[in-house]
Amino acid sequence: MSTPEYYDDAFRNEKYLCPPEDSPYYTLWSGILHYLIKHPSRILDVGSGPGQFAVLCARAGHEYVGLDWSRVAIEAGKKGPGEFYLVDVQQDRTHFKDDYDVATFIEFLEHVPNDLEILADVPQGRTIILTVPDFPSEVHFRFFADMDQVVRRYQDLISVNGKMILGATNWGQPAQIFVLKGTRC
Repeated sequence: MSTPEYYDDAFRNEKYLCPPEDSPYYTLWSGILHYLIKHPSRILDVGSGPGQFAVLCARAGHEYVGLDWSRVAIEAGKKGPGEFYLVDVQQDRTHFKDDYDVATFIEFLEHVPNDLEILADVPQGRTIILTVPDFPSEVHFRFFADMDQVVRRYQDLISVNGKMILGATNWGQPAQIFVLKGTRC
């Protein structure tokens, strides 16, 4: 299940160590940067992984801070642009009070049992961008059938002002990633 050691092993996979343009997440990251974060911002990326999104953020002129509980991910991230911190946000959300414009939760919230509790600790008025999938996995606590279901889950915490659905694959099968942007209310 979801443990730091599980993700240490996962982040040793080449899809997480390749340049961001070669990652299966490139379309997702590009869509977020192109359509949802239009001006230079300071980004707090929760569940940062090994820093591929950080590279794209830096190229787009953003400042970047990444949080992850995988030592492998943080060590890899520190080799590139931005700041990276080893932290389990299920227990420690002190970085949520730092100075940033946008908090991103890209392919993170489905991996934790306490997603609503975590989002509730983002200070009111901050921009949040989150993504969640439409498919189950042994490491997913939840997945969603459609965008309406996603909005219903998070609408008490986020005043939604942007939505996207991106095509993806899950082990070769068609899948969807639901993207929400909003302000923490």
